[in-house]
Amino acid sequence: MTHVIRIVRWEALSPAQKIDVENLKISDQQIEYAGPTHRAVEACMSDLTGEIQGAAIFHMEVIVGFLVLKRRSAAPSWASTGAAVISALRIDLRFQGLGIGTAALQRLPEWLLTHWADTKSIMLSVDEENETGRRSYAKAGWVDLGTRDKEESGGFAI
Repeated sequence: MTHVIRIVRWEALSPAQKIDVENLKISDQQIEYAGPTHRAVEACMSDLTGEIQGAAIFHMEVIVGFLVLKRRSAAPSWASTGAAVISALRIDLRFQGLGIGTAALQRLPEWLLTHWADTKSIMLSVDEENETGRRSYAKAGWVDLGTRDKEESGGFAI
């Protein structure tokens, strides 16, 4: 199934769309892995450095997900220099299993060329136990770097 995905910066969302982001329905397991959506939103709103960027994922003009990107000093210590790191990717329960997350991950490199053009790579960390996430990232073309850290789990990159 082909999905037309649009990714929109947090700052460009209308007040109603920001509420839609905060009302995304995610599973307890997603909350365990990515944290609650309101915490991701707070990270975006409190950033004064420009090194944390929130982005809503749209499908057919409906907000279906949200992710946070971090770079430079906001990125985890394991991230490569020049990498944008995906943090807290979440897709609404009503839209999971439809390939929307995979489509968003495939769209992200092009989006970064516009918004963080100096990005050299995109990375993320995924818990070893998060088999659904690991399969989704691999399906989207991400490669497991095999990097393991006591604080963070496996690193994927594209």
